[in-house]
Amino acid sequence: MSAERKTRQAYAFILLGVILLGSGPMFVKFVNANGILVGFYRMFFASLMLSLLVLLGKPRPSGGERPQPQWGWAVLGGLVFALNISLWCSALKYTSASAVTLLDNTAPVWVGLLGWLFLKRSQNGLYWLGLLVTLAGAGLLIGWDALRSGSSQTTGNLIGLASGFSYALYILVTQRARLSLSSLQYSWMVALSGALALALAAVLTGLFRQPLPTRSLLLIFAMAFSSQVVAWLLVNQALGQLPAAGASVALVGQPVVTTILGIFLLNEVPSGLQLLGALICLGGILLAQRALQTAEAEIITE
Repeated sequence: MSAERKTRQAYAFILLGVILLGSGPMFVKFVNANGILVGFYRMFFASLMLSLLVLLGKPRPSGGERPQPQWGWAVLGGLVFALNISLWCSALKYTSASAVTLLDNTAPVWVGLLGWLFLKRSQNGLYWLGLLVTLAGAGLLIGWDALRSGSSQTTGNLIGLASGFSYALYILVTQRARLSLSSLQYSWMVALSGALALALAAVLTGLFRQPLPTRSLLLIFAMAFSSQVVAWLLVNQALGQLPAAGASVALVGQPVVTTILGIFLLNEVPSGLQLLGALICLGGILLAQRALQTAEAEIITE
């Protein structure tokens, strides 16, 4: 296959992956259950599907020495992702799908901030501009008047912001874990350990005493198959073939997909101020991503 055709295929993969990821909040909205419980079933179903792929997968031929798999990082990734998915599902109970998806996708901004605070990674002016623009957009999206009044929508938006921060932690853990684990190995262990953690949380909080109806379980299974398994396999495959800048821009399209679906399926029409805030927030995320990619390229060429 020619390089040009591979690139077109990669863009097709990432486009389909983004559409599937953007459809995830629709399933949660229609289920309308506790975030921990929805998160558990999503990760439980995903772990079953990924376990099958791991068992059927052929071992790769050894090309020199490979690093010893460090499963502890994968388990930590599962615990952090379990926190992220619980916050994400909980936020969707209070506010619009588009707002939650956008705030969850502020993760790259927090990755840069955490790297600066704890990993001593220097950030350039473009990153700090992106951070300020993202915060300004998020402020417009959340709405300071609503913040003072303490509406349920504001509660959901703040949980969504916390979800984005936990997603940033997951990205940092993933960067470390993927040094010794394949994408499939890591995804499988994340789903398995995350499901176990959320099962324990559900037991301790008594959530299993109120079992979900069959329709809800089927919706969560569909979400696990489309968003957790197929979407990320497509995205991971595409990221290995696309330029980093093009891939990042495509992934930021996820909130756009969710907004469009939310308008038609959930009748969640954003106000003019919310739409302006979302666009500013997206611009800030793109600036921060570009700054982080530039910094990584400079490190590689040194």
